[in-house]
Amino acid sequence: MYALSVVIVVAAVQRLRVPAPRIVPAMSATQSDKFQVDQSPEARLLGVETTGGLTPPSLVLNGVFANSKGLGAAVLSIEGQPAVSVAVGEEVANGWKLVQVDPAFAVIERSGQRSKIALPEQQTDPNQFRIIKQNP
Repeated sequence: MYALSVVIVVAAVQRLRVPAPRIVPAMSATQSDKFQVDQSPEARLLGVETTGGLTPPSLVLNGVFANSKGLGAAVLSIEGQPAVSVAVGEEVANGWKLVQVDPAFAVIERSGQRSKIALPEQQTDPNQFRIIKQNP
């Protein structure tokens, strides 16, 4: 009985020594000049909201399948990953959706903000179109 009462007293003393949880004040909702939003690739990947709006993910448009009504699909490389096909209306990344495709570009949208991604200019090899003369 004596041992049990010693265990109970020791446990009670240990609980009293634990510091009380601290309540941290809430952050101000106003923008601070001291802290600026990081525009790094990680911020874009997470779709961090910046002073200019939402930062779209880093995309490379590799190709489009478009009709005259702006419907179809786009082949996109998202944040350096292998290219994937995304249909109009599907999510590209972090809430950004593909809303329109054109033979030369694609448009993504999130929370009413739109971003246009153009196809990169293709460099043609001049030797590719060389006319080869054959002797008859």
